[in-house]
Amino acid sequence: MLFLKVRQKFFNSLEGEGISANETLSILLPVIIDQFFLVSFNFMNTAMISSSGAAAISAVNMVGSINIFLVQVFVAIGLGGTVLISRTHGGGDHRQLGRLSGSVLHSTFLVGVLLMILFLVLHQFVLNLLFGQADATVMANAKLYFIGILLSYPAHAIIEGINGSLRGLGFTQNSLKNSLFMNVMYIIGNLFFVIYLQLGIVGLIYSLLISRLSAVLFASYAFYLHRSDFRLKRSNVVTLDFSMIRYILTISLPFAAESFFFNGGKIIMQMMIVSLGTAHIAANAIAGSWIQLAEIIPSALATALVPIVGQSVGRKNINDVKKLTNSFIRLAIIAIITVDLLLLPLFPFAMKLFNPPTEMIPIIFRMYLVAFVMHGIAWCYSFVLPSALRAVGDGKFTTTVSLISMWLFRIGAGYLVGIQLGYGLVGIFVVMTIEWGIRGFIFYKRFSSNKWLENLE
Repeated sequence: MLFLKVRQKFFNSLEGEGISANETLSILLPVIIDQFFLVSFNFMNTAMISSSGAAAISAVNMVGSINIFLVQVFVAIGLGGTVLISRTHGGGDHRQLGRLSGSVLHSTFLVGVLLMILFLVLHQFVLNLLFGQADATVMANAKLYFIGILLSYPAHAIIEGINGSLRGLGFTQNSLKNSLFMNVMYIIGNLFFVIYLQLGIVGLIYSLLISRLSAVLFASYAFYLHRSDFRLKRSNVVTLDFSMIRYILTISLPFAAESFFFNGGKIIMQMMIVSLGTAHIAANAIAGSWIQLAEIIPSALATALVPIVGQSVGRKNINDVKKLTNSFIRLAIIAIITVDLLLLPLFPFAMKLFNPPTEMIPIIFRMYLVAFVMHGIAWCYSFVLPSALRAVGDGKFTTTVSLISMWLFRIGAGYLVGIQLGYGLVGIFVVMTIEWGIRGFIFYKRFSSNKWLENLE
């Protein structure tokens, strides 16, 4: 009886005036599975490269922070495309879907190529500027890994453009299949090249390039199968529509800027951690991989909320925007606390898998305990709620808040506490989680005030 009441309450929370609980779940569940495999594969990737030593983990983590910084640019364009396509679809203007979806692909591809060329030229300068204090072995591995990642950008950008378009129409199962295929190919490649052939960083690069290139073909076929849903014509794919590309890039700018500044701040924090030594860089990478496991479902809820809110805006149904946003935040809080409780007793087993330096295990555990506390208090308001604000056109506000809180608090206070006052990696991490709370509180006040409704007038 209790189970039936809980089940009914759960379905009611996912139901709106213009969308059923089943429709919400059809969008949400594939994204949860997508996030699960993405994060778990990253978890396994860090564990596998740990067999090559702390220098390899450190190099992958250093370049990984730059990669996230750059990849988020074309991921943001795909997200902007999701918002535009979901609004257009919700508003019933299906004739524009072909132009929009084709131009989303062109936009992500052009940006991916531009980033690849620019940073292939500047890669040595960037690494020296950001991580010049790192050991010579770490820097050599980082240079090699950075070049390999950059070569994958055009293919990865196309995949993000296709997935963004598919999510805009609610075809999250197809975007899930694309991501699964790419990540399964990547993990198989890592097992073969890194574990079996013991190629280390070179093995990571081989598996990365093979997975991205094969996934482009897989995703393109999935997109082709939905050409009628997008009203997609051949001209939409083979001809560059510069006016539409400019429009998409303009709409995507707040998403890209927020990711740009947010992940730029994370790179600055990475620079602080580099000054603490190779063991601390590796500890930060291991702690991050473990902590991310609790963020799988909330991250999926944040991603799924964008097309759901976007379609509600297209239907001019503000009640659904408010109800579903609040429901998703509550579900995210329940999920992140539940997973953290499940992970806590498994921590010793995880450390055997990662095999970090013995003296780093207490530091990693303290970082996890900090995340354990702050996940339930602040994470969901800081990362799930802004997805709804962006989807209703309030991206400038979320970008401004993220920029100010990141650079004035996380970077400034992080440097003061972690480096100047000597609290090290744990001190930097504590400041970072407090910054979650500051941003989350501001976003909560914004959403509660209804000021975002001005974007819809």
